[in-house]
Amino acid sequence: SSIVEIGDKTVSIPKGAEIIDITGKFVTPGLIDAHIHFSQTGFFDARPNIIDLRDYFDFDELQDDLKNNPQSYYDAYLRSGVTGVYDVGGFLWSITRQKEAENNYKSPHIAASGPLLSGVDQTRLDYFNTSNAKQMMYLSSPEMGRETVRQYSKLGSTGIKIWGVMLKDSSFMKSLRAVADETHNQNNKLIVHATSLDQAKEALRLGAKILVHSVEDQEVDEEFIQLALKNDIIYLPTITVTRGYLEAFKSFKEKWDFDDAHNAMDVRAKTFLETSTDYLDKLPEDFNLEERIQRFENYVSQDEPIILQNLKKVHDAGIKVAVATDAGNPGTFHGVSIYYEMEMMQKAGIEPKDIIVMATQNGAIAMDRADDFGTLEKGKFANLIILEKDPAIDIANFRSLTHVMRTGVMNPIYNE
Repeated sequence: SSIVEIGDKTVSIPKGAEIIDITGKFVTPGLIDAHIHFSQTGFFDARPNIIDLRDYFDFDELQDDLKNNPQSYYDAYLRSGVTGVYDVGGFLWSITRQKEAENNYKSPHIAASGPLLSGVDQTRLDYFNTSNAKQMMYLSSPEMGRETVRQYSKLGSTGIKIWGVMLKDSSFMKSLRAVADETHNQNNKLIVHATSLDQAKEALRLGAKILVHSVEDQEVDEEFIQLALKNDIIYLPTITVTRGYLEAFKSFKEKWDFDDAHNAMDVRAKTFLETSTDYLDKLPEDFNLEERIQRFENYVSQDEPIILQNLKKVHDAGIKVAVATDAGNPGTFHGVSIYYEMEMMQKAGIEPKDIIVMATQNGAIAMDRADDFGTLEKGKFANLIILEKDPAIDIANFRSLTHVMRTGVMNPIYNE
């Protein structure tokens, strides 16, 4: 249901309305995570391209389960105060989930882009695909690209996602230009995974509307800023996902003591945290854990300062930023990860009051749902959360959540 009226004590309250006294508490719109993947679990079982554990987890069965049993992830989001999510890359079923979730008050609202288009070699992409469905598609020609854009758009995709921009591959770039053109023709929007400045600028020249990761190889320049402002893009920094990988690798050696104060985490993720050390002797022989830990420690120490610096620069330039975690990737758990992400944004020097907008209104804009939610206004959906402490003083106060309302249905947070 929608908000009928907002105001002070002069607002007339309908007879029979339930009144909740939240004197001294704080209300914000429901949070939105603008980058998640329902086809990933927060562990390596869903990423055989990183560690191949398919001797222990049947990948097809896993994906069937994720497709057919989404409720534990829905609960993880709502219990974390997240009332909207944007799945920017998954199987075709992620697109149909948009409609299914819409009137389900036990689910966040969902936007989804569907399978990703990539110039990466098909053999590498096949790690992500089941025997009968693909979530990673090789962009083989301009015609195939256009056809795919038409197909996904007809199914109702919110965005067309490109995984990697192969600047030196002229045939890929030709196909990508066709995809960009057709996306525009279909009134859809181009979403691009581009982590280098050169790739990101090329994506913007092609009319990208969302950059789903930070520029992390160097400081963004004036040309980038002008292109981003011209496109009116949304920039999704996904700061903490690399750190998540590092922690997940380390959890094979030592149990990870993860803070899940609201008991919001889904059962699968909890199980992995409990049993992660059991997999140490199950790692493939050619997988060098120490080397991988070192590599990711290097990533974090090298890339994170650039990511934080670019976030501040992008925000100060007036480019829209939304909170986005890349949840589902190993070590980045559905729902609860949003707090870490917002806290890292605060560390970058972003004011808490601005992060609140990034975590609500800007996420709704990314989902193409700004008319429905993201702010608390008359006529918009009653999606809100109640907090004990003021998040405009310290963004960590979002952890003081007590209630979540999703389209007018109030859920207390379960602390058992």
